[in-house]
Amino acid sequence: MDKPNSQEEKLRTHHSNVIPFQVDAAFFFERAVHYLDRHDLKNAMKNFRKAAELEPDNPVNHCNLAGVLSELGEFEESNRILHKVIKEIDPDMFECYFYMANNCANLGDYEHAEEHVARYLELDPHGEFAEDAEEMMQILVQEFGGGKVFQERKQQQSEEAGGHDTARKLLEEGKFMEASEYLEKAVEQQPDSTAPRNNLSLAYYYQGDIDKAIEIASEVLERDPSNVHALCNLAVFHQHLGNQQQLQEILAGLRKLYPLYFDHTYKLATTMGILGEHTTAYRLFRQLLRWGDRTDTALLHCVAASAANLGFLEKAKKVWEEIETLDPESETPGYYLNKVKEALAAQREMDTVSYQYHIPFQEQFRIMKEQIQTGQLGAWRNDPLIRSSLFWALKHGDLETKIQVIQTFALLADKEVEHVLREFIKNPEEIDQLKRLAIYVLRHIGAEGPFQAHLDKEEVLLRVQSLPQDDLLTWKAEWQEVLDLTFSNLDSAHGEAARHLARDIWTGYLNQVFHAPPRIVKLANWAAALEYAVLRKLGVKVTQAEVAARYGVTAGAVSKIYRQLMQPPSYGEDL
Repeated sequence: MDKPNSQEEKLRTHHSNVIPFQVDAAFFFERAVHYLDRHDLKNAMKNFRKAAELEPDNPVNHCNLAGVLSELGEFEESNRILHKVIKEIDPDMFECYFYMANNCANLGDYEHAEEHVARYLELDPHGEFAEDAEEMMQILVQEFGGGKVFQERKQQQSEEAGGHDTARKLLEEGKFMEASEYLEKAVEQQPDSTAPRNNLSLAYYYQGDIDKAIEIASEVLERDPSNVHALCNLAVFHQHLGNQQQLQEILAGLRKLYPLYFDHTYKLATTMGILGEHTTAYRLFRQLLRWGDRTDTALLHCVAASAANLGFLEKAKKVWEEIETLDPESETPGYYLNKVKEALAAQREMDTVSYQYHIPFQEQFRIMKEQIQTGQLGAWRNDPLIRSSLFWALKHGDLETKIQVIQTFALLADKEVEHVLREFIKNPEEIDQLKRLAIYVLRHIGAEGPFQAHLDKEEVLLRVQSLPQDDLLTWKAEWQEVLDLTFSNLDSAHGEAARHLARDIWTGYLNQVFHAPPRIVKLANWAAALEYAVLRKLGVKVTQAEVAARYGVTAGAVSKIYRQLMQPPSYGEDL
């Protein structure tokens, strides 16, 4: 091969044999780490910046640069880079929010620090920095007053107190129909506000109209897909309906939430407890306790309930003891203290504890029935938990449960009960037997006719004066049988007046004890007592023993039932 014959050719040949030194982002990354290990932050920053320039789509390089800038006190520039990562490079790099929160805190900008740390916890509640973020949130709230977020929470609570006090009071008192009417107007007046819609959804749910409740909650989420109250409400609704697929979809989102506001956190915690997510509920309720007032007995009960549901019985016991000291008038802490002590003594788990600061509904219902048996109304009459459970049972219970509910409504006897029963008798899906009982109760509580009803497969308008006065006798066969047996034994010499009197005494008695009637074991006991009552009213001289002999029963049984007939109510005995 010919040699180059000029200096220019020699140089060109020399350069063509040089292998260029390739420097990539990895090279500058390694150099940056080297300087970082030597605490040479300025050179580390230069090399991380070069790595970020060579690989602009790699979020790690940008985050490393932001970290070094933060160490150098360049908090604002660090945040500009972190913001760019989230908005332009990798929206799923949630730790950027935590880094920005630290930078804002170092700048004394506690308002934005709280917003960023809350956003991080909302998006990545179990992330690498979750524990540090929770600690930061506590410090921001406790030491610095919570910044802007805390002020917004206070303002929101103040607005709710002014705008929704009436609705909440009605819901708390169990006046769900009045609450729904009030909230319907509030929705019209405040079409852009979600709070009245969420409360309206609950009002319909408590009345047993779950389809309407779901419809309203869904409307809220169409306007605001991340609305905490609507999401929580909808999850509970689907749980009651057994819609597992819809429930799990909502739950997946709820598990990732970390609400900014106290009441949102309370709502989420309560909902997660209701849904059986006790670990999350326990964490959130303890967080609320650190933020809130340790004299709040309802909140303390939620902490105890979630602890008990996780098997932390000693912790639960201590909290219920604390509540008992704070609220000695309430029977709730004492009830659960007895239960937790029994469980500890037997070395077993407790039954699932309700997050409501009440004794369980089953126990309340038992007490309620005892009070009815003794003619006492008790506090349960206005208890919203009892009332909502009764309304729910009327729509979704079995036949026997619905009968008991309708009978109980005869005692409640208020406008809301009247409204519920009027709607019930129009429902073509309910059996006529139940609707006739409901019509009787409407008359019994003094509701004015006419009544629109669906009976015998057609729509009818019932006028009060056209309804038979003794239709109650058709409700239970033994009630009519007692009267028939009395009629068959009455001496014809006493005439038709005696039969009319027997019917009046018997139906009058049944009217008074309708809500909790005695169980009739032996018809002859009742027929004999009824005849004795008739004869006494007619002035016929006869002894209880003489009447008892004709029916083949004891004089003692006649005497006991006669006293009941003449001086009701004395309920619950089997005779």
